Amino acid sequence: MFVYSYISLILDGFPRDAEVFIADFGAQFEAIHKDELRTLDKIKQPPQVRENPITKLYLDNKYRIPLNTHVYFNLLTFLESNGKAGGTVVIYLLQTFCDIRETSRGPIDQYSFEAIINQANGIETEDTDLQEGIPGAFTGVTNKDIMSNSAALKLGSLAMETDLASDVRAELEDEDIKNPAEPGRPSLVEEFDRNIKREDSADGPNRNDIPYPPSRARDVMMEVQKIKENRDRFKIESRTGGIGPAVSVCMFTFHNTLDT
Repeated sequence: MFVYSYISLILDGFPRDAEVFIADFGAQFEAIHKDELRTLDKIKQPPQVRENPITKLYLDNKYRIPLNTHVYFNLLTFLESNGKAGGTVVIYLLQTFCDIRETSRGPIDQYSFEAIINQANGIETEDTDLQEGIPGAFTGVTNKDIMSNSAALKLGSLAMETDLASDVRAELEDEDIKNPAEPGRPSLVEEFDRNIKREDSADGPNRNDIPYPPSRARDVMMEVQKIKENRDRFKIESRTGGIGPAVSVCMFTFHNTLDT
């Protein structure tokens, strides 16, 4: 919709409005479509739209959008009910530049579970089921990108948010002052530093790569409670200095039978 809106403004002779449009809404596509944005920003006249390879690709081909039947109905209902707020414009763009195909389900990726089952049963997947968007145009992240084996798999612990760690430490320091640890037992801050606190490591994912929401006061209290429970747990010491625990899972199963 962004690309076709910009192209329509240029073709209809509104280059100044197109500049305002790309300035107001282009930032949200900067991370993935940086190169395409730079190309669009240089197009100011209708002849340039037909000469540029990217915009020409969008004009010569309709953008395929496979939609579930119920989703398609809900989409049209929403756009029609918001016609005065831009719904009619979006409907015009969909009817003019897009090819919406109602399907009983979304597009099938050739590596998806459904496609593999169809191949095992001798059912060939139709080409239209594997196509979404415009052939040759980069549309962003796809299922193939997600299933790519070239990405490094990081299974380490995720580092704790810096602000969250500071707030948790402050709460634990106050708790240690109010209720000092018994002799021979670590303080809550020591327990936090030894077992709970997690720093950035090469084996763990980068917190900046995962868009988690900012922590709240409730998250701080939950982390404090985890540390208290972790310190106060009953520890099963090894009898031989190795890993073997003194109490097996069978003992716990017997103990919990019939809630006894």
